[in-house]
Amino acid sequence: MAAVFLDLLGFGMIIADIQLRAESLVPKGWPAGLIVGGLLASTFVTQLIVSPRWGSASDHKGRKMIVVVCTFLSAAAMLTYGLAGSLWLLLLSRIMSGFGAANVAVAQAYISDMYEPAERTAALGRIGAAISTGLVIGPPIGGFLAVSGGNLLIGMVAGGASFCGAVWMLVALPNSPPKEDRHPGKAPVIDLRLLKDTPKLRPLVLIAVVAWFSLATLEGTFARLISHLFKYDQREFGILFGYESVLGIVVQGVLLAWIVSKVRSTRLLRSAYLTQGVGLALNPFAGLLAPAVAPFALLVVASTLYAIGSSISNPTVNSLCSRLTPDSRQGELFGLLQGARSIGFVAGPLVGGCLFDWIPGAPYLLAGAVCVAAAFLVPNIA
Repeated sequence: MAAVFLDLLGFGMIIADIQLRAESLVPKGWPAGLIVGGLLASTFVTQLIVSPRWGSASDHKGRKMIVVVCTFLSAAAMLTYGLAGSLWLLLLSRIMSGFGAANVAVAQAYISDMYEPAERTAALGRIGAAISTGLVIGPPIGGFLAVSGGNLLIGMVAGGASFCGAVWMLVALPNSPPKEDRHPGKAPVIDLRLLKDTPKLRPLVLIAVVAWFSLATLEGTFARLISHLFKYDQREFGILFGYESVLGIVVQGVLLAWIVSKVRSTRLLRSAYLTQGVGLALNPFAGLLAPAVAPFALLVVASTLYAIGSSISNPTVNSLCSRLTPDSRQGELFGLLQGARSIGFVAGPLVGGCLFDWIPGAPYLLAGAVCVAAAFLVPNIA
């Protein structure tokens, strides 16, 4: 959890900068939304291909080696970002980041190895809180570093944090050895065998894609939105993103275990997606109501609703999927879920970026509607 925090700390620093940094490098007259969206999506195209293979490999080779290698790759990607002075180097850093991004999925599988099914939602919530903690501190620091020293300073600090996490895991993390009934096999490029073998997983994985699409639409355009509407820069983006992550810590690390003991998981998941969708759809209205109402205050309200919904929905859908999956295939599952996230994060920035260039508020209305649709797609699972 400490190492995941350090890696996400670095990741959060780059989140605060990359949209505006990439937009500044787009030649005049080129489609900025498509290019920025393509850069963001490239990470997840790569992740979509490699994450299921990393997850499957961790099932039969043990978790530690895979999670350490992936975290070193993540650190190298952040260092490359710091040296990027062109769109091509930015693209290289994003592809490298995709190769290393499976560390979170493998860490989730590691946690699943340690807990009985009834305790996994709370346990996954705690690792979600470690992720959120990194994202609380990372974006505000990244926003400050971006204004002070540009992407070079961000890349060096972010890469250093991730590198420390990788070393810490290498030294201190006990190995999670393969179980006897884990079978290697040869995974295809995009491994969907688990969905074939476990049909009840299919609607949940589809919902995960839909929900991640909504998040990617937000993250892929939000810095551009608040810059376009209010002339805010990386600092305001970092503050708002960090605030959402604070709520994620409170909900996932403190409240979620109590909530799941009182509310049936499927009902909880539907409510979470509805709340998430309303929060997304409110964002562009901060511009419509200003200056009658302080726009930053309305952005905080929208962020509050979105953060509460997403911090409940993500570990809940992960836990429901984990319950339906044999213990011997948990790594394969979380690699598949990481792949589902990748699909959403490929489509979200591309669609969102193009819609933003048309009407800045359009990506948020679409993403909100998508989350509402996800709520209606949640199946009944005992």
